[in-house]
Amino acid sequence: MSSTASSSKTDDAEALRRHRILSSHLYYDVPPSKVPLIYSPSYDIAFFGIEKLHPFDSSKWGRICRFLTKEGIMDQKHVVEPVEATKDDLLVVATSTG
Repeated sequence: MSSTASSSKTDDAEALRRHRILSSHLYYDVPPSKVPLIYSPSYDIAFFGIEKLHPFDSSKWGRICRFLTKEGIMDQKHVVEPVEATKDDLLVVATSTG
C-alpha cells in the first residue's frame, strides 16, 4: 500500500471518529442549576433478592441520592441522568469485532 493510500485511510478513520464524537448525545454541558452528580434509577439492580448475595451493593446509589435529598443537601432536579450509549458512541473508544 502506498503512503498516500495509507494516509487517506488514516484521515478517513479520524474523520469517522470525529463525526461519532460530535454526533454523540452522551456529551453535553451540565447547566449551572445542576450539580455534577450523575445518577439513574437503572443503576439500582434488583433480581428477586438475589442481588443481596452479590458482594457489590447495587442499590447503594439510590440510597445515597435519597439520603442527600432527604437531608436537603441536594434536590432531585439537580441530578444529571445519563443516556444510554449507542453503538457509534462505543466505537469512539473501542473497535468493532464484527
